Amino acid sequence: MQNRKPPCAICKLVRTYLLIAIPIILVMWIRPEVSRLKGLDLTTSFSTLIGIMFVFTVLWKAYHEFWKPKRDAAKKSKE
Repeated sequence: MQNRKPPCAICKLVRTYLLIAIPIILVMWIRPEVSRLKGLDLTTSFSTLIGIMFVFTVLWKAYHEFWKPKRDAAKKSKE
């Protein structure tokens, strides 16, 4: 196996741009008609998704900050 250097920050930025921005620009340029999205309020849907993700993130962090250390301490005390 070759000793490879990690990619530089600029290379990572260019790769991210190519993987994310270019497809978004293509979709905006092509303007496909998506019949499933007609009549759907995208602003409300997106804000609901963000709210749900926020609640799950808070719950996940609470689990890692409060419940998991207590459970791990209880396991260690039993051993």
